[in-house]
Parts: sequence; structure tokens; C-alpha cells
Amino acid sequence: MPFMTDSPRAFQKETVSQMFPTLICAATAWEARPIAQALNLKETVSDSFFGKWGGRSILLVKTGMGEAALNKRLSDLPEKSVFSRVISTGFCGALKPELLTGDIVCDGDLDSLSEKIKKTGDALRLKAYLSSIAHTGEVLYSPKLKKSFAEKTGAAAVDMETAPLKSWAKKTNPDCEFISIRAVLDCLDDSLPADLPQSENFISFIWYFLSHPLSWASFGKLYFKQKKAAKALVQFLGHLLENSGDFK
Repeated sequence: MPFMTDSPRAFQKETVSQMFPTLICAATAWEARPIAQALNLKETVSDSFFGKWGGRSILLVKTGMGEAALNKRLSDLPEKSVFSRVISTGFCGALKPELLTGDIVCDGDLDSLSEKIKKTGDALRLKAYLSSIAHTGEVLYSPKLKKSFAEKTGAAAVDMETAPLKSWAKKTNPDCEFISIRAVLDCLDDSLPADLPQSENFISFIWYFLSHPLSWASFGKLYFKQKKAAKALVQFLGHLLENSGDFK
């Protein structure tokens, strides 16, 4: 099987276009691995997952947080890869007071998807919004920062990867369909633990936890929010991919 190779650079253009017409990108293991498990995707290259779901072949890539990490990870994909659709997924921060943890925010090429998104939300009893997701280069830790950012952008939610991934997708695959499907992690009035390490290294988190005792309560709150958001995300994404047929 071509996707059993040790390096994604071994893929040829024809192989990628035939086997992986859908590219899904998620920043962290806490986002990517639950999706891979829910969609029965297998990890055959480090931080890359392959398989089929809903009759379509899928390549799921964990990119790392932020634009720099995303672009570095995308550069590891085979040159001239062809994807008919690119999906940015994971968590986002709410910029509107009505958005709560576990709600779904969708942005991108949604003309053909709006009714399918609504039906998916209704079927799963999840609130799904078709609205804009703004880009930030840094984590907005406080309600003050989020509210100020909301006033500047008018967006419903914020993340660090959707905008650069869309730019890459439209540049490398001009005819592809791009969508962002995000689950709200932190609400507008939620504070995030300050200086939370972006590294997924277990030791980094243990050190942070032990050296920031005043953040234990907010860290615990964030943990349960992450679990709720991840559950909603994998349910929504899996249902949409399985039941919507060809997006176009």
C-alpha cells in the first residue's frame, strides 16, 4: 500500500489525488487523535493518519499550533499534492457571548453546505453556526483581549490556523473546496491559564502544573471544557463527512 511508506514525500501526485482527495488539518494531538479514532484512520507516518470515511479517502495531518508550525508541516506534504477539499478543524475561542463550549462554528466555502451543516447540528443536538473565524498570531488568554479583538474583527470566533491554511489551499489547489469546522473551547468570558505551554511534551505540562499552583483551578476547568469540545467536534465532523455525500 502506498501510504505505508516511511515518508510522505514518497507519494506521487497521482497517488495523493486518487487516495487522499480530502485533507484535514488539526493543530494538536488533543484535536487530531480523537478525530483519527472516530474516523478509523490509521497513523502510518508520524502525526499523519490515513483511511476512508463516508466513502471518501482522507489524509489527517497534525500540524502544530500557529501559522509557522502549520506552514512547516504543510511543506512536508508531497509537492504538487492535489486535494479536492481541505478542512481546517480543531478548537476555537468564542468572540460572541452566545457561543458556548461545544458549539460548532463553520467558515469557508459554505454555499453548498449550509443546509447539511444545519441538519447535522439538528441530528446531533449541537448548535452549529455559519460565521466568520478570525485569525490571531497569539493565544487570547483573557476576556479583555477577546472582547477587544471581537470589536476589531466582528468575527464570531478565533483560531490560529484557519486563515493560513485557507491561503495555502487556495494557492496550491485553486479549485479545492475549503471549509473550517471548529468546536468552541473557551467562551468569551473565560480566562485561559497564562503562559500555558504550546508544546505537547508531557514533562512541560507537569512542570507548568507544579510551578503554577494558582492556575490549577483554571487548568482543571479547561480540561473538562476540552473534553466536551472534542466530543462535539468528532461527532459533528464524522456525521457531516459520512452523511453529506459529496460536498459539492
